[in-house]
Amino acid sequence: MNRLVNGLGRFGIIGAVALALTAPAFACSIMPPPPPPEAPAGASAADVAALNLAWGQSYQAQRVAEDQAWRLRLQVALFDDAKSLLIVRYDREAKVGKGDDARTVAVLKPVRWVKGAGKSTEFQLGMSEAPPCGQMIGHAAYYGKPGDVFLVYLSGSELKQDKVLEAYAIDRIVEPRTIAALTAR
Repeated sequence: MNRLVNGLGRFGIIGAVALALTAPAFACSIMPPPPPPEAPAGASAADVAALNLAWGQSYQAQRVAEDQAWRLRLQVALFDDAKSLLIVRYDREAKVGKGDDARTVAVLKPVRWVKGAGKSTEFQLGMSEAPPCGQMIGHAAYYGKPGDVFLVYLSGSELKQDKVLEAYAIDRIVEPRTIAALTAR
């Protein structure tokens, strides 16, 4: 009997570990949209298709508006929290460390301080491991290509990775004060 209980216990532990390892995949999955409302009784197939299309387009427009509002709120908070804003250019990819400790970093070159001021020496942006859901929009500079330009929000004026709050491609900026600062001479 103890063997059976121990065997079931091991099976339960193995199952829990397997579930834990797959949890990020579930957490990163995009939720499908809810089903469209039911069509009125007696509606033709063409009418049902038209109603479903209209519902889908309306739902998509709502999601786009919610995403824009969320992005604006996030960028307002970033502008308020950042001590410095810096336009950088992605220069190159580099490897740092040796052997198993080697990792890839993006080498960024400062172009212009938009808010605050600091040294204009290149700095490296990397991560110790890949994010659980793949590419993160806020870390666009890490995934850039040579010549791409980004806005980096810093918690201070030092060009160090631990001071980076976020980094966005310039065309992703929607916050009015940030846009005004970017276009000011």
